[in-house]
Amino acid sequence: MITSTDKKIIKILQKDGRASYSDIAQNLGITPSTAAKRAKYMLEHRTITVRAMLNPYKLGLIAGAFIAIRTSPEHRESLQAFLNKELFVSTILSTPGRFDIFCLIRTPSWEGLHDFISSRLATCPGVLDYDVNFISKTFTRFQIFGRKKKFEKTPDLKEVDWQILHQLCLNGRQSNSDIAEKLDLHVSTVSRRIQEFLSQEYIRILPHPNPTKFDYASSVVVQAWVDISQIQPICEMIGSFEEVFMVFSIINRPAIIFGVHTGSNDITTDLINYFLSVEGLKDPIVALCSRVIKSNCWWNMGSLN
Repeated sequence: MITSTDKKIIKILQKDGRASYSDIAQNLGITPSTAAKRAKYMLEHRTITVRAMLNPYKLGLIAGAFIAIRTSPEHRESLQAFLNKELFVSTILSTPGRFDIFCLIRTPSWEGLHDFISSRLATCPGVLDYDVNFISKTFTRFQIFGRKKKFEKTPDLKEVDWQILHQLCLNGRQSNSDIAEKLDLHVSTVSRRIQEFLSQEYIRILPHPNPTKFDYASSVVVQAWVDISQIQPICEMIGSFEEVFMVFSIINRPAIIFGVHTGSNDITTDLINYFLSVEGLKDPIVALCSRVIKSNCWWNMGSLN
């Protein structure tokens, strides 16, 4: 059960994911213990997770891929856990069918992306097969960082900077002292670097919703071949719908991939059928996602009203 106080707390966390319980309490006129109790309840019951989202433009994450993975049942959860801890993996979806897991990854270089696939993913226990679609152009994905931005050069960050970013991506509400202890750093160093990351817009630390808790119970990913001359207008049309959380074209073939979150399978079916009726789309492959394991989209602002 999400209370009105919970929704108010989430709204505050959308402005500052690391806001203290005292600040939340003062803002809402409640006690710090109440603020802490409700926030911890939401985190423990996976109503939300609070973590950093990497800004792909500022960090120069130019290389991207959408990967479908087939796994052995006994290794499926461990592989999901492995992907969930990877810094550059932004989305993980569980799906029935030929493949068990879909994931999205963006890295600073194509070499790094290829190394992840061939040296890390392919050698994971339980990986039986995988299909890689390299991303050509992203039309809808990084809404919170603005649309139609250009990728910049990857900043000259030290290894320790990436380690701090990694910790924030795992848990954005970790204290500076906890991060400092894990990485054997001084607390002031961690505090200074986090403030720098935020001021430079390398990251935003936000609450990420569990879709089933916010009436978005149906998730689908679609791959469809497209008339190459129609890729731009079709992607822009699909991306204009608020239920669509990602749209991108791929390098491997004249095709696009898009994802949809809605409140029911009926609504999803009607929306997918509408998209697939557009001239220029053909041979769709539709995958119903049974679980959203990790995502970097807040797709249902209206549910907080």
